[in-house]
Amino acid sequence: MDLGERHLFFQRVLAAALVVLLVPIFVAIGAVADEQPVRVGEPAPRTIFAESLVRITDDEATDTARRTAAEGVEPVLTPDREAQSAIVRDVREVFLSTREVRLPDPEADGAIGSTPRPTEQRERLAVLEPDLDEDVITALVGLTSNQLDVVERETIAIAQELARQRVEEEDLDRLLEEPLSVELALRNLPGDSGTRIVQPVLEQKMRPTVTVDPDATAAARQRAAEGVEEVTETWRPGEVIVRAGDVVTPRQVQAVEELGLGGGGPWRAWLEATVAMLLVSVVAGVYLSRMQPIVWVTGKKLLLLSLLVVAYGLLVVGVTAVVDATSAGWLFAVPAGALAMLIALLIHPVIGIAAMLPASVLVLLVRPDAGSVALFAAIVVLLSVPLTTRIAKRSDLRSATLRAGLSYPAVAAAVVIVFGPTDELGVAIAAGAVNGLVTALAVQGALPFLETMFRLPTVTALLDLADRNHPLLRELEAKALGSYNHSVMVASLTERACRAIGANPLLGSVAGLYHDIGKVRQPHFFIENQQGIANPHDDLEPKVSATIIQNHVVDGVEMAIEHRLPPEVVACIGSHHGTMLVTYFYDKAIRAAGGDRDAVDEAAYRYRGRKPRSKEAALLLLADCSEATTRAMAMSRGTLPREDIESTVERLLQERLDDGQFEDCDLTFRELRKARDTIVDSLVGIYHPRIAYPSKPSKGEPGDPDATTGRPAEPTPPSVPAPPAR
Repeated sequence: MDLGERHLFFQRVLAAALVVLLVPIFVAIGAVADEQPVRVGEPAPRTIFAESLVRITDDEATDTARRTAAEGVEPVLTPDREAQSAIVRDVREVFLSTREVRLPDPEADGAIGSTPRPTEQRERLAVLEPDLDEDVITALVGLTSNQLDVVERETIAIAQELARQRVEEEDLDRLLEEPLSVELALRNLPGDSGTRIVQPVLEQKMRPTVTVDPDATAAARQRAAEGVEEVTETWRPGEVIVRAGDVVTPRQVQAVEELGLGGGGPWRAWLEATVAMLLVSVVAGVYLSRMQPIVWVTGKKLLLLSLLVVAYGLLVVGVTAVVDATSAGWLFAVPAGALAMLIALLIHPVIGIAAMLPASVLVLLVRPDAGSVALFAAIVVLLSVPLTTRIAKRSDLRSATLRAGLSYPAVAAAVVIVFGPTDELGVAIAAGAVNGLVTALAVQGALPFLETMFRLPTVTALLDLADRNHPLLRELEAKALGSYNHSVMVASLTERACRAIGANPLLGSVAGLYHDIGKVRQPHFFIENQQGIANPHDDLEPKVSATIIQNHVVDGVEMAIEHRLPPEVVACIGSHHGTMLVTYFYDKAIRAAGGDRDAVDEAAYRYRGRKPRSKEAALLLLADCSEATTRAMAMSRGTLPREDIESTVERLLQERLDDGQFEDCDLTFRELRKARDTIVDSLVGIYHPRIAYPSKPSKGEPGDPDATTGRPAEPTPPSVPAPPAR
């Protein structure tokens, strides 16, 4: 583990320790030290009133009611397909056996091929169908072939009809009486075969067609049990839960504990708060490491997050002290909205939304009976954070805090109306109004202090840096006007590119304004500041010139740190050239070495920065080189057609891709293409062809400019640009 990792680990441990150690101390201080605990089977030490509605479930009575409901559910029946098939199959077998006994028996004595006598048929059929009565066998044997066909067909049809019905065991006799009698009456059966053959065969072969489904029955009984409401005992606000001296029942203890009125002293409150804050810290660590890794690796943001939670815990304890002296409705003054808005503005809106967890947990730790206030805290967090996502100027911040504050009394009123006690409605509305005022003062008052102390790139901090009167920008304008103008252009390009891909446009714009501040230390060594002077690089060795050019990145980082610019802006300054080659002087050195590349140390001509690690820094790198290159082209050629700008920006982008400059950031190729197109559109808008207004030429001057191209009618001598010392 290197020094940086150890430092980050220490910051994480310190952030967790602040929450786990300090918050429980505040909670314990707020606990009532002389409260005696209420125990089952012992006389109550004091009379306890319900501060809010509480319902306690009678588990024993509830279990009995649910067991009774489950036992009353009839078994769930399911069709028995095997039984249905067996009914028809067995009936068909009777007639198949009847036909079989009419065939000659090859093993019997006598003439082969002669039909067996009726006596022999009955004997053989009795063997094949032992379950049939003798009268049925006699009747079957006595049928002619045509009669047998009719009886078989009708019997099978009736069997199929009966098999389709849902028949339980207890319904079998009824089915064989009524429906079967109807079917026999409707069928065209020969003689008395209906009563002598069909009915006895069906009575013999019929069986239940449904069976009990144990899983479905168990599920139905489970649903019936779950449908039984819990047997509860209810205490309304103001009602006595237990009187002093009365023996305390288990349900009374449960009600008292649910309202947080059981006592136990500060040590129990401290222990509960410690465990709760430990769990909250663990959950927060897992959430940040998985969902917000940028925050997880920024130690100062973790420290700030823990300090805000600790401050909120202290305020909650203070509010409860006021409640104990006045009315429970003042609990709605807990500043959960201020906590969420500060976290959203200083750290990240997603973390601000997640602040509903500590905001609600701390309320419940201090006042376990204040479930409605915990809900209020969660709601105001969800209402407040979205208001911070569209802040583009300081007036937007005032508007956001005002709208948030106006919503708090309405939320408090709604919560009290729904959850009670309604007699606290007026106090709750007043507390919500006070909450809104405190939120506005806390957010607008603490935000500048915290963003400066922790050097965070909040919207308001970036807006301050975007002010052109900032000392660094004034110095850049005074000492390196060309670089200043270039920075303004790059800021515009970067801002538009960031907006196109969903990155932070304000951060990109500010980074663009400050990316070249290092040039103020040696401004005349850069081509854009060399108006009216000779190029000093003409008299220097290529390596010396490259070092001077490279140093403007290092100098810019130093100056940004000295002026306490946010680290995100400093990182953009340090990576706005990545680790690219100072190509002009590298090629010049190779030419001086007679074309021998091995004789030139390439590393000496690479910028001593680092590759971009954020989308904003990567877009700044692309915007910087694109603006500088197209400006140099425009200086020598006048206006530029779109095709030239597109090919130039594409070439610059490909060179940096090939050099691996975008390896450390999470830009996608789709985003790069969109950013490239946006930069091209912006540059086309800058260097588009212009119409030169005609003026009367003096004697001896060339003719008027062409009204279409804006260029002189007679060509001007070509200019030779200075070395592109970028």
